[in-house]
Amino acid sequence: MTGVLAGFFIVWSMIGVGWVAGRTAVLGPHARFVLNRATFFIASPALILVGLLESDVREVLSLPMAVAGISGLVTGALVLAGVALFTDRRGPDLVVTAISGSVVNGANMGFPIAAYVLGDISHALPVILFQQAVYTPLYLFVLHRVTQDDAPGATGVLRSIVANPVIIASGVGLALVLAGVKVPPVVLEPVHSLADMAIPAMLLAYGLSLHGSRPLAKDDGYRGLIAVATSSKLLLMPVIALGVGLLLGLRDASLYEVVVMAALPTAQNVYVAAARYRASENLARDTVLLTTVGTVLVLLLLSGVLGV
Repeated sequence: MTGVLAGFFIVWSMIGVGWVAGRTAVLGPHARFVLNRATFFIASPALILVGLLESDVREVLSLPMAVAGISGLVTGALVLAGVALFTDRRGPDLVVTAISGSVVNGANMGFPIAAYVLGDISHALPVILFQQAVYTPLYLFVLHRVTQDDAPGATGVLRSIVANPVIIASGVGLALVLAGVKVPPVVLEPVHSLADMAIPAMLLAYGLSLHGSRPLAKDDGYRGLIAVATSSKLLLMPVIALGVGLLLGLRDASLYEVVVMAALPTAQNVYVAAARYRASENLARDTVLLTTVGTVLVLLLLSGVLGV
């Protein structure tokens, strides 16, 4: 229990600093816009590149990464299909609901929870690698396609890739890892410095977004979608991870570890992406808020039921 609360204290402290900065306007009127763009175009690609280059092929091809990948993609697909079938929501609302319910906060919540709850930060690496190498480029590509006016076909696809530094960083990093290329430390040092900015900037930007906001405001029209995304992230995805883990032969501590990682809250970079593309920002923001609070209860429950 102490480990769970310690991990969340770190995250909420940094979000609180962002909220205070927004309330005092110490960073000026355009702080959130600048932080979001700096994170999206500079810090996040650097974080992804560093994370991949410092990984091991065995981590990329591990069973926990398979659980993270299958549970994330299946949850996202189920939410996408369910919302499309039972509501008239389309475009950005549909995509942001799906990713809000299936993208975990692996970086800034995964490492603290892995360290304090599971005893080793390496347990966070498989889910982070999956999201950096596969899921983040995928959902950003889809968001770009549903919010931009690019022409369809090969030209539109190429423009989407070139316009997205995260996709480029993921492709380069994954190719170098699989090829076994070792980048000299001196070359990576400036990239490390930029990567170190990513998580604090995401949390500060999210804290800034909370100042003056009204979570779950009726006028937004997102309450139903927020409920779907939140329940999917906190309940559906851990259950799917549990089933996939059992099917792949994971038991005891190994099974507990992958389920805990699947139960992490919605990632702040979902909000960053929604803000970047001006796509259902309040939907992403409120889902991050509710899942970050609700995950405490879910993780405590998992510790009691599956903890070893």
